[in-house]
Amino acid sequence: MEELREKLKRLEKLSLDPFKPEALREELEELMKSLPKMSREELEELALFLQKLKMQVEENYRTCFGWVEFALKGGFRREV
Repeated sequence: MEELREKLKRLEKLSLDPFKPEALREELEELMKSLPKMSREELEELALFLQKLKMQVEENYRTCFGWVEFALKGGFRREV
């Protein structure tokens, strides 16, 4: 259980950097490999964490790519 908490803390820390998603992806893949060995309590804790992580990843997406979507929707007007 303590090992899972350490992994979740590491994932949370990695999720705060929107410009380095590869490190977060690698850690998540490593965590997925250990899913079959987890107890029910660990899986429940992981499910709650993943809900929070999803919100953070969506925020990271808006941080990185929101300006592109804004420009594509005609948000930037260039007049000479």
